[in-house]
Amino acid sequence: MMSNNRITNQNFYDEYKYFDEFLAEHLHVEENGVDEYVKKMKHAIYEVKDVLPEWMPTIERLEKMKARFLSLDGAKVSFDDFQGKDEDVVWIRIFLEKIDQKADPLEKYSKLKFTFKKRKKSLLQRFFGLFS
Repeated sequence: MMSNNRITNQNFYDEYKYFDEFLAEHLHVEENGVDEYVKKMKHAIYEVKDVLPEWMPTIERLEKMKARFLSLDGAKVSFDDFQGKDEDVVWIRIFLEKIDQKADPLEKYSKLKFTFKKRKKSLLQRFFGLFS
């Protein structure tokens, strides 16, 4: 009989592997879809973290799950050891649903328009503007 830790880790491992392949296909890359998604997020305009509160927590979560997957994949830890809970699997499924609904962070980012404040013209610049 398998231990609960083994079942939890196996569920996570299988789900993450599918998730990584799905993201690779979604982002039109051959492999490492999670890495590509994180890379795209990190190349975004810095101010996005103020507009989309889920931006930084999503990056952190994806990076932690990648580390967990690699430790299991590289046999650095046993599937029988405690590595985490099923909440990662639930999070992945919710994230996949967000992608399907075009509500994931990168999709939201693509719809944003960043307008940077312009410095007001001085009185002299406005005066000369009347004659040009």
